[in-house]
Amino acid sequence: MTVSFPAAARRSPDGVRDRRRALSGTALRSLRAAAAIAASVGIALAIVAAPAPAPADAATGAPDAGSLSVAVAPAGNGVVTTTVVSVAVAVSNTGDAAAASGTVSIALSRSPLTTSAELTAWLDARTPADTAVASVPVTAVAARGTATATAAVDLGTLGALAPGVYPLSAAYSSPSTGAQPLVAHSVLTVPDAASAGSGVGVVVPITAPPTTTGLLSADDLKALTADDGALRTQLNAVTGTPAILAVDPAIPAAIRVLGSTAPASARQWLADLLALPNSRFALQFGDADLATQVAAGLPSPLSVSSLDPFMSARNFTSTAAAAGAGASPTATPAPDGRTLPTLAQLLDVGAARTDVFWPATGSATAAVVSALKSAAPSTDAADPAPITLVGTDALTGAVGARADAAGAGVLAYDDGASSALRTASLASDPVHQGAGLAAASAYASLATRGAAASAPLLVVVDRATGRSATGLRAAITAASSLAGRTPWDLNALLAAPAASVSVTGGTADDPTRVDALRDLLDQETRVAAFATVLADPTLLTAPNRAEILQLMGNVWRAAPDQFATALSDHRDATTTTLGSVAIVPPSDITLLASSAPLTFSVRNDLPWPVTLTLSATPNDPRLIVQKTADVSAGAAQSTRVQVPVQARVGSGESTLDLQLRSSAGVEIGPRVRVAISVRAEWESVGIVVMSVLIGAMLVLGIVRTARKMRRRRIAAATAAHNPQTEDVDG
Repeated sequence: MTVSFPAAARRSPDGVRDRRRALSGTALRSLRAAAAIAASVGIALAIVAAPAPAPADAATGAPDAGSLSVAVAPAGNGVVTTTVVSVAVAVSNTGDAAAASGTVSIALSRSPLTTSAELTAWLDARTPADTAVASVPVTAVAARGTATATAAVDLGTLGALAPGVYPLSAAYSSPSTGAQPLVAHSVLTVPDAASAGSGVGVVVPITAPPTTTGLLSADDLKALTADDGALRTQLNAVTGTPAILAVDPAIPAAIRVLGSTAPASARQWLADLLALPNSRFALQFGDADLATQVAAGLPSPLSVSSLDPFMSARNFTSTAAAAGAGASPTATPAPDGRTLPTLAQLLDVGAARTDVFWPATGSATAAVVSALKSAAPSTDAADPAPITLVGTDALTGAVGARADAAGAGVLAYDDGASSALRTASLASDPVHQGAGLAAASAYASLATRGAAASAPLLVVVDRATGRSATGLRAAITAASSLAGRTPWDLNALLAAPAASVSVTGGTADDPTRVDALRDLLDQETRVAAFATVLADPTLLTAPNRAEILQLMGNVWRAAPDQFATALSDHRDATTTTLGSVAIVPPSDITLLASSAPLTFSVRNDLPWPVTLTLSATPNDPRLIVQKTADVSAGAAQSTRVQVPVQARVGSGESTLDLQLRSSAGVEIGPRVRVAISVRAEWESVGIVVMSVLIGAMLVLGIVRTARKMRRRRIAAATAAHNPQTEDVDG
């Protein structure tokens, strides 16, 4: 978005919004649903348990046991620092009838869990631990309500517990649960005071909700950066924390392209983001799905080449205005003397690395890691090699945060701890949040066993929508001290020694998403060919590429139905664009002369002028036509063009094929065939008739003139022979 185009060819923000509206329709409704779905997907950790439903007691109005659930969370994120541990329990009732009061029994196992796999199995189990350590009453649970209780567990009664992760359970019994109690699982982590913890890195994404437009609109930005908006919530949560930020560059670009018209809240949000001292890296534009791009066979990740069509020079009346929108004071001067920011300035997210890739969780297979290894080639040997974030579940080998997989640089994040942190960040109450944080502490304590003692740990608070600033901040704060570690920034993690690993896991990408991307790229090819009708094809191609990247955003993975709707809307919008320039089908033509110009109409629905060539091909050698005619159609209007035609016969039937082509020779619109009836003999007949009529009129004129002159001579002669009569009369 650096170059300023002539007024007739430059795309204005209104033009961009017109295409957005073409994409919107049903998709706008799908976005809201997608956000709600994505928000609920992450709360999946097995901390809440419920047995098979039991029938309701119709006589007493007791709730169905299936509507009851229990959660348990030890205090202090599950890390034991004293002999007496506070354990909170929450019993939730989603039914329409109140549940009777009951009792919760807290139990602990003295046999520690030694691997992450054992920890996951325990959290998914439904049996209580073997040693009861406390019991606490729980009041009646109101319909669609929650009752909480807190128990004090004295670990001193169990004797000294060695450092490790210990299974913890809470079993809730009441008349409403029947004979089978509800059991929830958590863990206690006893830290090893003798072990010296290394560093921990915490990656947090800064991303927007799903969108089908190339860039967020001013209204979108105003809502998202308001005090209760999703982007402001994320920024507030990371402010003052050591989180490593993974920023979608499409967000600052959306703010900067608006120049002086950007909402004040959005400009402030961008200024706050750039002012944060946190280390960071840039995600793909729109947080586009890397694994899908690799599976589709692309040689390198897609990117935007220009965002010029989203800008209007009138919004950048001075260098100061451009800088106020987050652009550099060295923006490129436009021909009219005003300045527009460059693409690099638009996409700037602060002091960030652009060679770090973060595929969606679980999608980083060996093929993906290998492809991304050379995704950002450089001719400068001093430039750092690309790095890919990969979950430890996909790796084989003892690993800390820094690893090497067959020459590919890897940052390995612990899947278990990261999943638990995501769950905690999405929790809506303290007990569920505490359960997630306790699980994260346990996973972290087991994460790097077998690796070097100095190996750092990496966790991510994964992508999600709908979480609060409080929940996200609590997860980041807890993650920053997992297993007694100290927070590290991105550069420190990358400087750590790399352990050798193999990528043996990861899930092959969904074929539906791969097919969707291939279809989008096929549409893009057709749009690029069609765009050659414009003086500047990027007016169409640049927004289209931005839309494709937004549609391939990782956030759509959580909403497949809404994703399908968005793809359908984009396909319809592309069809509309490709049909926006065409020949208006003419009626059959009767040619009443041996030669005459035929007039045709070319329709241009685009908001910019187009330049075309109209080709005319006769299907009968008896017609001679001018083969091509230049067409310059103004924006949003129809233009008439004449094609000279000559008939070699006096009468007959023929056809003429019409086709529009761009300056690059690309066929535009469908071929149109027009029927022509030649009646050239009528020209000769008409000439004869006209000649006869003209001749008759001349004869009549001569006769009338002769008669008039004769009458005058007679009158003159009569007067000469009778002079007396003239005197008498006088």
